[in-house]
Parts: sequence; C-alpha cells; structure tokens
Amino acid sequence: MDLRAVTDSVQDQLHTTAALGDENIRRAADLLTVSLEPALRLALQDVIGQVAAEISAQIAPGRVDVTMLGADADIRVTPPPVTPPAPAAAPSAPTDEDEQTGGATSRVTFRPPQALKTRLERAAAQEQLSLNTYLVRALTAHLDEPAPTQAPSHGAGRTSGWFL
Repeated sequence: MDLRAVTDSVQDQLHTTAALGDENIRRAADLLTVSLEPALRLALQDVIGQVAAEISAQIAPGRVDVTMLGADADIRVTPPPVTPPAPAAAPSAPTDEDEQTGGATSRVTFRPPQALKTRLERAAAQEQLSLNTYLVRALTAHLDEPAPTQAPSHGAGRTSGWFL
C-alpha cells in the first residue's frame, strides 16, 4: 500500500484551497505541504498500526503484521490455525443420569471473555473434543468432586471460606 497517494491527495486539496487566496497564501501553502507530507505519513502509519493491533486481538492467535518501508506499507495477515473437526465419539452406554433425564439436552448461552474462550478451544483441541463436549466433561468433573471441607477458625482473627 503506497501512502503517497493519500498524502498527495491532502496536499492537492491544500493547494486547491490556497489557490483562492493571494500570493502570500499560495506561498504559505507551498511551505506547509513540505512539512505536511511526513506528518501525514506518520499519522497514517500510526492509524494502520492501531487497526492492525485491533484486528490481531480479534483473530488471536492469528495476527496482522505491518512493515513500513518509506511510504510503502506491507500488510501481512497470519490467520489463526484451523483446528480439525473432532472425530465423532462412539456412543457410550447410558448413565444413571441419562436414564433419569431421558438423555435430553438443553441449550445454554455462555459468553466467556475472548481470552478464556481461546484457552478452552485450545484445551478441547488438544483432547480432540468439540468445545461443547469438553465443557460438559469439565463441568461434570467439577460438580462430581467431593465438596471441600471448611477449615476451622482459630484465635481472634477469624478465617472463613473454603480451602482446597
């Protein structure tokens, strides 16, 4: 991407506007265009960098890289890796819970922070499970754990809560 097209456009607009004035205005516009070009290029580079950072945050672990060489911006997009679909799980024998509930499922909307969602997707992919299956197993394991015991309080300073 050549940034000169943008900076030249702004300079042309400045000259067009200055043409309406007298010789002093036109001379001032000429002097401004000399200092305006590098300032515009730096501002454009900053905007491109901010846009690249925002896009990178949204496609993490993919990213957008911007390399500047003079007035040329080279933009490279590294998409996030494609995780292969998890193989279909073999049907398992019905559990007591399946028999009690009839094996029915229900839909829940879950809105984790993006960083947590990325971690969950990675963990599910490592176990070759769908995200849904991974979450069901993790939550079931958590709920099936025995309840932690509460620590007794000693002395004047009271401590309460659960200790693992």
